[in-house]
Amino acid sequence: MRESSWMPIGRFARSCRLSVKALRHYDELGLLAPAFVDPQSGYRYYAREQARDAVMISMLRSLDLPLAVIRRALAAEPTELKSLVDAEAARVEAELAAQQRALLSLRQIAKTGQLAPYAVQTETRSSHPVLRISGETDSERLVPDTTELVYALFDGFARAGSAVAEPVLCINEFGPDDRIAVHACVAFPDGASAPRVAGAEPWELPGGRFATVEHVGPYETLGLAHHALHAWAQERGHPARTTSGSRESTEIWEFYRNDPADVSPEELRTDVALPLLDDEV
Repeated sequence: MRESSWMPIGRFARSCRLSVKALRHYDELGLLAPAFVDPQSGYRYYAREQARDAVMISMLRSLDLPLAVIRRALAAEPTELKSLVDAEAARVEAELAAQQRALLSLRQIAKTGQLAPYAVQTETRSSHPVLRISGETDSERLVPDTTELVYALFDGFARAGSAVAEPVLCINEFGPDDRIAVHACVAFPDGASAPRVAGAEPWELPGGRFATVEHVGPYETLGLAHHALHAWAQERGHPARTTSGSRESTEIWEFYRNDPADVSPEELRTDVALPLLDDEV
């Protein structure tokens, strides 16, 4: 015997502006069970007070929230709901950033008409005194975090009244997991002493043999150059060298030729280098 306030699934779906298929799906997912299921016909009936949850589930599903989060959100108090939504907003923001990087890279490939539009050269670079500041990041935060480290050095040089010289670079040390050790380095003029910058240390930038390419375009597309160098090295059997000597990490050096504050992202020029063992040519 069903209550008079219960509505058949079709009428309930129309009242909530949902489809019968969607309501059945919510039931299958364990998000919204009918108030009553006729044991003989199997027909579903819903109570009017379930309308709010039905509409909210539809809204949250449209925002691509995971099922576990939707279950918690439906019963959450305002403080917990805010935490849940903040966490999901951060997830979506990270996904959008990854999609933006992918879009820029695809446009870069389409622009050149080549998967790896780079002429790889080998060269010898001399060691050079620099000021170094280090940090740790991951692939999602690599560009903003390396930029922040470099500008922290620039600001420190300015406060110390010291001029910036070349090279300006970041050594990105990719470990076995997603963590990346970043060493931002900025040189000071020949004959000058290293300025005092908070969090930074004087360091002798190692020289040696490198495989290098020139990348023109946004920093978010530098991964194309990274892959091109790794492919080149693997094809020719050139083992990579790391400043830390670790066999489990790989380094990519990025020498920044101009400043994103002065040119558009499409005009950025970066020399991307893979350090090679000394006996490799």
